[in-house]
Amino acid sequence: MYKLFLGAIIDCMSIKEQFNINQMEEFVTKEDLIKTKFEFIDRVITIIIAGLGLIAALAWDEALKHLFKTLFKEETSLWGDIGYAVVITLLAAIVSIYLRKIFIKKHR
Repeated sequence: MYKLFLGAIIDCMSIKEQFNINQMEEFVTKEDLIKTKFEFIDRVITIIIAGLGLIAALAWDEALKHLFKTLFKEETSLWGDIGYAVVITLLAAIVSIYLRKIFIKKHR
């Protein structure tokens, strides 16, 4: 597996800089390649989680818009949108403050 990774690195080099795999192994150990692989997987997982978080946030946005319109029986207007944005911003700030406090208490 790691030789395939080294081969991909070599393919990206210019002709003057090409090494054979044995020479490359002098510079990059198998452990380094394994560590790089796990770091790459970690980053991909982080991006996937962020994407899922965005999808969840958009779903909540739609639900809260509907709730806001139902409670205030108002058609969408500039002031309605601004009011919605202010309420959601305050709600997000309050929730994030409480979550941070809980997280800090658990790590002390």
